[in-house]
Amino acid sequence: MLIRLHDGSEHSIAHLSGMELTCPCKPIGRDLTIRVAFKNHCYTEDYDPEKHQPHEILITEAKDRYRVFCPIRYALSHRLPEILVRLPNEKVHQTAQVRNYVFVVPLEVDGQFYEVYFMLQRAAANDKSDLRLTVESAYPNGGTNIRKRPNMIRFMVLAHKVLTNQPVRFAPR
Repeated sequence: MLIRLHDGSEHSIAHLSGMELTCPCKPIGRDLTIRVAFKNHCYTEDYDPEKHQPHEILITEAKDRYRVFCPIRYALSHRLPEILVRLPNEKVHQTAQVRNYVFVVPLEVDGQFYEVYFMLQRAAANDKSDLRLTVESAYPNGGTNIRKRPNMIRFMVLAHKVLTNQPVRFAPR
């Protein structure tokens, strides 16, 4: 898969074509299979008329909502597959949107963090996977949001709860 930019350059997004994760699940006595999909927010950013030109618009999401190619997000997106493979052994934070979670990874650059936002759902009945994970967005951040998300859960626990339709509860803030 290629995306073509306004200047005629092409960039492969084949690394974001999807993947599968395996997550241990002791309560059910087997590993879970998780199908992963990636949204365009992993390599685009909001259109800002102060910063971008109209001809740079790559994607129209809705009326007056546009996305442009972001070279920083695109470069970091190449790390997503290797980052997600680690996810089953990590903790994730709850976001303000209760249905979404974020996995925060330190970057080697300027003390920043790479924030990978995702949604985890049960797979459709006709899907061979147990769960589906959609990476909604991923971008670098200076770490200011981390303190705003104290609610953490081990990903393995989250996966089991989603699979078995159990509510995900966090301690009160």
